[in-house]
Amino acid sequence: MPLDEFAWRVRLARRRRASQRKFRAAAGVIVLAIAVLAWYLGYYIQRPAYALEQAAAALTAHDAEAFQRRVNINAVTAAGYDDLTYVLFSGDTHLKEKERNKSGKFYESIKDSVAGGMAQSILTAVGSGTWPTPEGVDPLKGRQLGIDFEYLMECSHLRDTTLLHIDSVVRDGSTAMANITVRDEGTDLEFPLQLRMERGDTGWQVVRIVNYRSYLEAVQKAAASNLGRYIDATRPIVDRYNGVFRSKQREFRNLTETERSTYTTVYRKSLTHLLQDDMIPLLKKYQKELDAVDVPNGAQYLATQRKAATEAFIGAYESFVKGLNGGTPEDFARAETLHKMALSYDLRVGDMIRRGAVSAETPATP
Repeated sequence: MPLDEFAWRVRLARRRRASQRKFRAAAGVIVLAIAVLAWYLGYYIQRPAYALEQAAAALTAHDAEAFQRRVNINAVTAAGYDDLTYVLFSGDTHLKEKERNKSGKFYESIKDSVAGGMAQSILTAVGSGTWPTPEGVDPLKGRQLGIDFEYLMECSHLRDTTLLHIDSVVRDGSTAMANITVRDEGTDLEFPLQLRMERGDTGWQVVRIVNYRSYLEAVQKAAASNLGRYIDATRPIVDRYNGVFRSKQREFRNLTETERSTYTTVYRKSLTHLLQDDMIPLLKKYQKELDAVDVPNGAQYLATQRKAATEAFIGAYESFVKGLNGGTPEDFARAETLHKMALSYDLRVGDMIRRGAVSAETPATP
């Protein structure tokens, strides 16, 4: 056999062996890729831990749709509502047994509406990053259902809770228990929450915050001393202004409760003087003194609501004065709207103080 032909056959054999090695390597890569994909589809993404990671990622990405796939929001809020109302009632020492039973039945009767509102608020916050407030004809607006939904949301501490990290997920058949750590931003309290997860037709979902009641009680306890200290620090200011506010209220009512459909020049001048020279400066001075008091963790919401009430009263009286002095009907309408807002803030402040069992009296702002 000629040398050239022999060398050619050797090279051909080597090429065949190299091709076979490449084929086996490529086949191995393909098999490995298929195995990894099968493991990913059949095991990894079917784990409850993966579902929880997706829920956390949806929070960060403001993806409400993805969040809903991994959190049964209606089940979570329904159970959470029961825990929340339990903590509220247990903390209200002013209720007698008969009132407690009656109120308990009332809260049960509005559970679907309120829990549904909480669920919608959560989804809106997840999607936009901003917590909404009921508006328009929403029955949760104001106190139309006999409760203050805004204050209920504050007591839920949902708006102040931040996820720090996922600790572990333990599976038990078609259920799992996830352990996460969260922080309440109002008190800086870190707390281990337990989430019950269940596997359904659409995969794993969080269905309940198992120790939500304990979390609420822990936050309430952490805030109680600071809240009480803040109320004690501001009580002398509130008490000092209460008598003056009541006196101005009576004077205002005497001037406005008239049989005439319009105010005479004398009445307009008297009202303008009362509001512009007395009430508004007095409210500003009152708020300035409150602002000078240090607000500790746990008392920020109370301080914010007090300030909002004062500013709404000032805005209402400024609009009323504008309407008196050549303004339009819209000025009086705005004054009425702001006054209702101020009263709502004031009632909320009273709710906070009474449930803290510190003082049953709220500022008697005019």
